[in-house]
Amino acid sequence: MSRPDFAFRTPSHTWRETGEAGVYSAVPGGEPGGAEIRLTLESQQVPEDLLDEFLERAVTAWVLARGGRRLQLNGRARDISPGDLDRLPSGPVSRVVSIAPSNAEIIGGLGAAELLVGVESSTDFPPQVAGLPRLGPDLHVDLEALAALKPDLVLASLTVPGMERNIAGLDALGLPMLVTAPQSLEGIEEDLLRVGAAIGREPAAQEAVARMERSLAALEASRPAGPPVRVFLQWWHQPMFTPGEACWSNALIERAGGVNVFRGLPGQSAQVSPEAVAAADPEVIFLCWCGVPSNKLNPGRVLRRSDLASVTAVRQGRVYPLDEALVGRPGPRVVEGIARMAELLRGGSGQDAQ
Repeated sequence: MSRPDFAFRTPSHTWRETGEAGVYSAVPGGEPGGAEIRLTLESQQVPEDLLDEFLERAVTAWVLARGGRRLQLNGRARDISPGDLDRLPSGPVSRVVSIAPSNAEIIGGLGAAELLVGVESSTDFPPQVAGLPRLGPDLHVDLEALAALKPDLVLASLTVPGMERNIAGLDALGLPMLVTAPQSLEGIEEDLLRVGAAIGREPAAQEAVARMERSLAALEASRPAGPPVRVFLQWWHQPMFTPGEACWSNALIERAGGVNVFRGLPGQSAQVSPEAVAAADPEVIFLCWCGVPSNKLNPGRVLRRSDLASVTAVRQGRVYPLDEALVGRPGPRVVEGIARMAELLRGGSGQDAQ
């Protein structure tokens, strides 16, 4: 599937990137319209004559996908949350589509995999998803194919910038949805409860949260005393991206006994330079590239970088691959990811550098 040539669509307009960050132009009826919207985490400016329910929801989704929790639309401020975008069905749910791997994992964690009738392309857990229809990557879901599956509920996500395209598209089709975008372990547990309530599996959701809490308590009890280890978690390599202040990964690193050296950067994720990594001087570097299996990650490529040669983690050979399925997906299996990080931070074995 090719990359879409638009940022998002509402029933009245197609909105395209202009080349200037956060600025989008409207194309009504396929012809250039000239109208522009300007979006940042701090403020969102939209022509009042174009502002309707659909565009406001799309702008809200844009802010949430970048880690924001406050809308400042045309000078009018209000707090927002992913649940504000939910359009829940009024009746029972027997057909669920997940358009983020983490949401399919939540369904699996609730013991409800039999409800899934379609998933986005990279979803590989729970095992029951193996034969399901694939609807394209999470940033370019085939919404027509999705609608043809006649879901009672679509589990959408705003954990990555660009996912607002899916929310706007689902709105335009009038499909019921529940939207996740947690920023903490508590947020992940809340999503388990929200999904459980939406599909009529409240007891299973409560038990899933209880299991997480028991595992987290055991990890906390086994964590050695001492200062936290300075960690650089690399989401991508060219350019380098890392979690910012609004990402759930901070909590995972902290529970494992570390601290994200870039936790003060705004937003859910942030691009960083080699110079910034060298200045932060992490003691451990975790490689956890989106959509890339850990056995395909090569720590040796980092260890051989001359622009990172001064970094403590590089000098000491403490560069480790992590399974993105356990660390990069905000679902119940993040507890396993915390345990793996904790082992490595304590000096456990990692994959050999190549």
